[in-house]
Amino acid sequence: MSAEAADREAATSSRPCTPPQTCWFEFLLEESLLEKHLRKPCPDPAPVQLIVQFLEQASKPSVNEQNQVQPPPDNKRNRILKLLALKVAAHLKWDLDILEKSLSVPVLNMLLNELLCISKVPPGTKHIDMDLATLPPTTAMAILLYNRWAVRTIVQSSFPVKQAKPGPPQLSVMNHMQQEKELTENILKVLKEQASDSILVLEAALKLNKDLYVHTMRTLDLLAMEPGMVNGETESFTAGLKIKTEEMQCQVCYDLGAAYFQQGSTSSAVYENAREKFFRTKELIAEIGSLSLHCTIDEKRLAGYCQACDVLVPSSDSTSQQLTPYSQVHICLRSGNYQEVIKIFIEDNLTFSLPVQFRQSVLRELFQKAQQGHEALDEICFKVCACNTVRDILEGRTISVQFNQLFLRPNKEKIDFLLEVRYFFPF
Repeated sequence: MSAEAADREAATSSRPCTPPQTCWFEFLLEESLLEKHLRKPCPDPAPVQLIVQFLEQASKPSVNEQNQVQPPPDNKRNRILKLLALKVAAHLKWDLDILEKSLSVPVLNMLLNELLCISKVPPGTKHIDMDLATLPPTTAMAILLYNRWAVRTIVQSSFPVKQAKPGPPQLSVMNHMQQEKELTENILKVLKEQASDSILVLEAALKLNKDLYVHTMRTLDLLAMEPGMVNGETESFTAGLKIKTEEMQCQVCYDLGAAYFQQGSTSSAVYENAREKFFRTKELIAEIGSLSLHCTIDEKRLAGYCQACDVLVPSSDSTSQQLTPYSQVHICLRSGNYQEVIKIFIEDNLTFSLPVQFRQSVLRELFQKAQQGHEALDEICFKVCACNTVRDILEGRTISVQFNQLFLRPNKEKIDFLLEVRYFFPF
């Protein structure tokens, strides 16, 4: 063996051995493999990847003897694959934040429809016609999960999406992306048509005064058994993972608040509804405390929503002294009182109450208006940029390119303003 070959062999043998990835079909062959796999510290494939693989395989169309494409057959193999996908979601405790982050709209739509099916919600039944109070807790929870996801997806679709940089063109990949885009648009169209019903279902859930239960891996296994083998445990009002009333209401209030906020431009009364739901969410978070296992709310985002509602629908007893700096800036921008914005930014360089990202977004908004022909805003843009630069220096960040560009041609007014802002340095 040559020295070079010996070196290669030594290097290869010294590398840590990576266990092979478990293939989706192996979970069909060994019933206990899924739970073993999910108990691993870093399972490969990850849980969300398994959901995608199971549902992709279960939804593959078949081809008959005449070479005609047929819908996926309703056979034992496909039913087991769908059940496996549901069990993985149960392992993730049906956390919509996790599922939405990793699954596409079509995949999550299929998953939640399978949950409705196994929870004995008849296909085609309007959820608004079902009395949540009289349904088994797991059935009611399945309906709530679906309708929470529906309004969340509508809200999310209204946000601008940063386009990924296209890689080398590959026809198969482009075709798949186009198909998924069309499917997503079709699902969104249906969700938007049913939005008012989904909101009514969630409003009805806030009137429930009982704990609910969500399916676990065990209850899903029991549901999949032959009818004669089920011992009645799944029909019990304590089967599954318990979700306390306050936890359920907290999640529903937050999702309703976001839905109302998104619709708010149509009527100020809708913003009132959003404000009510967001402030109720804050109350429920305080009641639940930090011990909740099933209620995850982005409290920073919630605070932002509450502040925005204060601006858009101020309380009758609100005064300018009671408004936060955030609210004051929004009011000034809407009224065109830009000198007051500068004053607030200067004072904020002492208090640090406004987030840097918010200050930057205000500057971007002013730049856009200036570029649209509002020449009088050029001076305002410089002053706001100068205030932001002072904040950057105070927090140890480098001076922005924007400030350097605006200061390429200094004049007496710009220098005087810099000297004025300099007096607000806290040293």
